[in-house]
Amino acid sequence: MRQRSGPLARREFQIYFAGNVSSNVGTWLANVALGVYMLELTGSSFWVGITNAALFIPVLLFAVPAGALADRTDRLRLLARSQLASGSLATLLAVLVAIHAANRYAVVAIATGLGLSIAVALPAMQSMIPSLVPNEEMSEAIGLNALTFNLARAVGPVIAAVTIAGVGVGLAFALNAASYFVLVAALLAIGTLPFPRSMEGEPGRIREGFLYAWRHVRTRTMLFGVMAMAVSLDPITTLSPALADSFGLPHGGAGWIVSAWGAGAVITITAGRSWIRYATRHGLGWAGLVVEAMGLVALGAARRLPTALPSAVFIGAGYITAAIVFVTTIQADVPERLRGRVMALWSLSFLGPRVVSAVIDGALADARGPHVATAVFAMPALLAALLVRRMTPPRTEPVAPPA
Repeated sequence: MRQRSGPLARREFQIYFAGNVSSNVGTWLANVALGVYMLELTGSSFWVGITNAALFIPVLLFAVPAGALADRTDRLRLLARSQLASGSLATLLAVLVAIHAANRYAVVAIATGLGLSIAVALPAMQSMIPSLVPNEEMSEAIGLNALTFNLARAVGPVIAAVTIAGVGVGLAFALNAASYFVLVAALLAIGTLPFPRSMEGEPGRIREGFLYAWRHVRTRTMLFGVMAMAVSLDPITTLSPALADSFGLPHGGAGWIVSAWGAGAVITITAGRSWIRYATRHGLGWAGLVVEAMGLVALGAARRLPTALPSAVFIGAGYITAAIVFVTTIQADVPERLRGRVMALWSLSFLGPRVVSAVIDGALADARGPHVATAVFAMPALLAALLVRRMTPPRTEPVAPPA
């Protein structure tokens, strides 16, 4: 019997994987740099939250129309154009910082523009994965795509910590700009998707995605879990600069906390593959939410970096378990003609709530301290774990887990 080659043996997926790793490393490098830079400018976690909210407001407003666009246009070219726009905005930010012309309002404005690009890119990115591999490799490809995000979360913040401490935030923003152009080049090199998916009829209206997600109880429950998972994760990005300050770390120290979170996700995907398979097959996304919540409580209680880092690793392990279970279940259920719009709802669920949670998190940290705010944000994950476990209907067949 011929052994299955797997997604990474396919040229198009190899190119996409490499380009996506580069872009995501740059994004997480910039995420840390944005928080550090805004805290330096204002001295306020509230303004760090405003900056993060600016990234997510366009997702809240435009993710669903962007999903409809992904169902009607060439997803590969749509993604390439959105990344070209992101690279241009990131270049502008790097130049403004380098010439000392950036202020809080300019940073928020550019973050809003980047958020609009994210809103357009995410549905196309998620919907394109099944067209890069055959059906039998789709679950593995989804898992590898998740690995690119989490490998970036582990590597990008470390680069940010070293870069910011040694050279400054300007270089961090410049590296982020370059990373977008690497992904654009990768997408252009792919040229044509090797496994185009046929649609059962015309794409239809935007509201069909909403109706499907609402009427399909399992998809609705998974999206609710994604929303709670994302809200509880907010302290990792919004409060990591303030937490780093409380530990007496130098500028850029926030990168070590975010990196530990990403490392937890990478370790779980790679060393914990048996657990991921089991969790996906049996729908244990709720268990991932519980682990995430426990890690947040431990991080809130930590008063030194050596105890904070293992807590962040724990958060990453719980987060990635929940994320892979939820997204694989949704992808396995959704009809192809609705894929772009439903994955836009995934984007909306993952990023949209952070418009509010980032501001609340920052304000709570200014009022009560970053440790209290971090522990409080464990509650959404715990409550959602209970509801997801109770509300998820059984499948006639288990979801095929990542290989």
